[in-house]
Amino acid sequence: MNLSAVVDKIRQEHGCSEDVPGFDPRNGNENATFLFLFEAPGAKALKTGYISFDNSDPTARNFKQQLEQAGIDRKEIAVWNTVPWYIGNQSKSSIRAAKGKDIQSGISYLQPIIEAMPALKCIVLVGSAARRAHIFVSQITDARILSCHHTSAKVMNTNPNALAENIRVLRFMKQTSAKYG
Repeated sequence: MNLSAVVDKIRQEHGCSEDVPGFDPRNGNENATFLFLFEAPGAKALKTGYISFDNSDPTARNFKQQLEQAGIDRKEIAVWNTVPWYIGNQSKSSIRAAKGKDIQSGISYLQPIIEAMPALKCIVLVGSAARRAHIFVSQITDARILSCHHTSAKVMNTNPNALAENIRVLRFMKQTSAKYG
């Protein structure tokens, strides 16, 4: 099953296709070496229909800058969410934090995502909500699993070390990726 088919399945089972944005077609996706797992899609992803660092929000902008500083090309990546559907308010103007039941529901779709990526060498769990999927992910793949800080403005602005630590993790991942996979 390819990534588009997995997204279609999630949309069908979730019953609300506009709440489940797809993979950015400009990224590597099925051919990607690195999978970045964030928490859940925000309002901008719903508007564009894609989980993309080109979306006009601070999280996407920070993520794009960090990838560029680490020397990672968009063809090397796929970007997804631990909870693949929107978990915010009715007006879709404010996302809430993922709860345990959201993460449990969302991780059930990670295996077909990972299986659709034969070149995958590393999964990066972006932020604390994504890290809650670590045990599950480590049971379904032999890809390397790393983590970094969430790229939201809240995290980047309140933790003076977050930016530098993220870039170090991403550079390390890129430099050592030949050893894995």
